[in-house]
Amino acid sequence: MGFWKRVGALLFEQPPTTLFVEHGKKVCRATEYLLLVMEAFAQGDDFVSLKAEVDRWEHEADQIKHQIRKKLPRSDLFLPMARGDLMDLLWQQDEIADKAQDAVHLLSLLPLTLPQELGEIWSQIATGVRRSQRAYCELIESLERHLKGERQLAGRMRELLAEIGEEEHGVSTAEDRFVEAIYRQRDMDAFTKIHLVEVARTVGQVAGHMENAAGRICLLFLG
Repeated sequence: MGFWKRVGALLFEQPPTTLFVEHGKKVCRATEYLLLVMEAFAQGDDFVSLKAEVDRWEHEADQIKHQIRKKLPRSDLFLPMARGDLMDLLWQQDEIADKAQDAVHLLSLLPLTLPQELGEIWSQIATGVRRSQRAYCELIESLERHLKGERQLAGRMRELLAEIGEEEHGVSTAEDRFVEAIYRQRDMDAFTKIHLVEVARTVGQVAGHMENAAGRICLLFLG
């Protein structure tokens, strides 16, 4: 057993890296339901039960986040990497679930039917977030296997990082077009426009934090 594994076994009931993976899995479940909510919103369907699932998984992610904060040593001496870097990764990953929850909450406040132009762009945003989400969740699964010794996955993990970055760029571009299209809606009141802009920006932040967290995972665990 390597030095850091021995230290981890002595200091933790679960190694902190294991908890980061478990936290990532909860975040992935929250974003799965975000995508279902986005689809339901576009179709004008009720998504109360889906909202409850997002809340559930975000809460479970928070519980693991608190465990990690309690278990991480205050000193870098007992960690294979800087505590601050691990906490930054935790924050970025946790923000994925937080922003997913925020987006769903906003969508639930003002049910409406999107005009065709907005609906088409919304579908493009959802597609980009879905692809990014799938890549991020594969990255979490690959990290779990990597930590168990499957080092050959490093190349695939870097590919996933690149994919997530490309998808985030696509989401950001579609988000900007969505906002521009909102301002072109002559029959839409100002409050609804502001609301939809906030929704778009919040959904965009989900993809942004996925890219940031993926980058930190590769930097910290792959070098």
